[in-house]
Amino acid sequence: MRKFSLLLTLFCLALSARAADNAYHVALDLTKAADRRLSVEVIAPQLSETEVIYSLPKMVPGTYSIYDFGRFVEDFKAFDRKGNSLEATRIDTNSWKIEKANQLGKITYRVRDTYHASKEDNPIFEPAGSDFQKDTCFVLNFHTMIGYFRNHTKLYYELNITHAPKFFGSTSLIDRDNSETQDQYIVPSYNAVVDNPVMYSLPDTAHLKIGESDILISVYSPGKKASAAGIARGIDTMLQAQGKYLGGKLPVSNYAFLIYLADHEGLTGGYGALEHSYGSMYYLIDGTNETLASTVRNVASHEFFHIVTPLNIHSKEIANFDFDNPKMSEHLWLYEGSTEYHAHSVQVRYGLISQEEYLSAIRQAMNEAQFGFNDSLSFTELSLGALDKYKDQYTNVYAKGALISMCLDLKLIKDSEGKYRLMDLINDLAKTYGKDKAFQDAELFDKIYSLTKPDIKQFFMDHVIGAKPLPFQEVLGYAGVDYTKAKKEASYSFGGFGVGFNPETQRLVVSSLKNLNAFGKNMGYQEGDELLSVNGKKLAPAEFSAYKAAWLKTVKDGDKLKVVVLRKGTNGKTKKKTLQAKVFKAETITFNVISFSKTPTAEQLKIRKAWLEADNK
Repeated sequence: MRKFSLLLTLFCLALSARAADNAYHVALDLTKAADRRLSVEVIAPQLSETEVIYSLPKMVPGTYSIYDFGRFVEDFKAFDRKGNSLEATRIDTNSWKIEKANQLGKITYRVRDTYHASKEDNPIFEPAGSDFQKDTCFVLNFHTMIGYFRNHTKLYYELNITHAPKFFGSTSLIDRDNSETQDQYIVPSYNAVVDNPVMYSLPDTAHLKIGESDILISVYSPGKKASAAGIARGIDTMLQAQGKYLGGKLPVSNYAFLIYLADHEGLTGGYGALEHSYGSMYYLIDGTNETLASTVRNVASHEFFHIVTPLNIHSKEIANFDFDNPKMSEHLWLYEGSTEYHAHSVQVRYGLISQEEYLSAIRQAMNEAQFGFNDSLSFTELSLGALDKYKDQYTNVYAKGALISMCLDLKLIKDSEGKYRLMDLINDLAKTYGKDKAFQDAELFDKIYSLTKPDIKQFFMDHVIGAKPLPFQEVLGYAGVDYTKAKKEASYSFGGFGVGFNPETQRLVVSSLKNLNAFGKNMGYQEGDELLSVNGKKLAPAEFSAYKAAWLKTVKDGDKLKVVVLRKGTNGKTKKKTLQAKVFKAETITFNVISFSKTPTAEQLKIRKAWLEADNK
């Protein structure tokens, strides 16, 4: 124990010395926040250039949206080492040019929080934003307030944060200051600054152990309805299952769930989470432990799997992220698609949801991909154009992206007679690359082909690089699951509208009226309607499918369906509108009908077992 403590002390001193040698020294004083603004002081590293540009990023990994974080900065000033002013000129939304940079001592500026910006001014998705509540809570996503000098993003950052003694900073970082009012975090690059948010509030934390890894759950609940202990109980079983799913040992030694619960709807109207290598930042509407359980479990299940991709498997576009002119990788099928697939796969394999519920989730993804998006678009093209040309198609990564992984998993299981799954392929890729070795974007497919059989190459050429429809009937048939593309029947429904997703508002949207039935026409849906609530219940996008399935089990003729939507008028303004009608069975074309075969073969049952059941529950 003494030896460990001594080694740790020496390591910290060495790290501090390295940081002090030539690093950014950033100071934030939370006790002096005022009017939703925070002052920032940056002691500059040693610069040899006579002119330098200081920037905040256009976007950061995981958001897939251009946000221009520099627009929240004001009163920017630069000083030489003697305290004299240097000329600093704002050259665009995110950047300032500083003259005589080889004499630069420090820069200072103020930054506004993003939670209280203008709703019309490209609001930031809250898990990627910042909140400054002086006596209550601070959400510090550092990319909203700390920048970098161009061509100097690989230097160390020393972050010094002054806070009220009652506050606790929840993060995956290690505080290297023992003071009750001062925290010091040292990170090796700007990428690491962006990758490690901190939430300050009155402490409400819980700890879990997954294998050898320490898991922190930190909750800010303004109404004190939920607690870290309660949420920890709600996700413990799922996290333990994920630990087993990943082989019993996680690729991270520690992880932090930072959960901010809001007492009102945010600017974007959405809620969810943003993943990081060693944690995830959540923005959800405040509720009890019980009402939040399903949402937190589903969102956390997805975000937690990002410790595998892209932490241990990523391209150079991610490893050397260009914060000024971001470039996309063609592998969103892996980063987001496979992550979403594993988030549901782990739940069925370890009995957290039934196999029938799992098929229902698959069908929901099929319908979303088919009717909410351009299903004939190459997925690699979608990935490369996710920031601009195909921005409206991006969220198909959570539908078709997951289905790509499902098909790939079933093909791998069949080819190996149940001995090699998608998770095994991902583990092999992680061994090949790992956290510190990025791949060239174009080489990943060739590496996958070398690890698998020839039909896998053809699958990618046809359905990921190419735009052929995914072979659902074939691959589901491997596991004794019957698939019908379309079937006419009289049944209850929400009306038969296509469901899409608006990434800017984070809401589900009526994307198509192509298959609207008689009941749907009575309801009066219009294309573009954004769903706000159903029967008085406000639903997160991830909750919609489960709510709909539960409603269909109990609904009867004469019941009333009430849907509140946000509709854009002819003048361009949006307003709430309530749609309602008495429920009746209407002839509906039901698409993507899937069910377990009543007469599966022994081989199909073997593949189904390998697909849906854990080796050792």
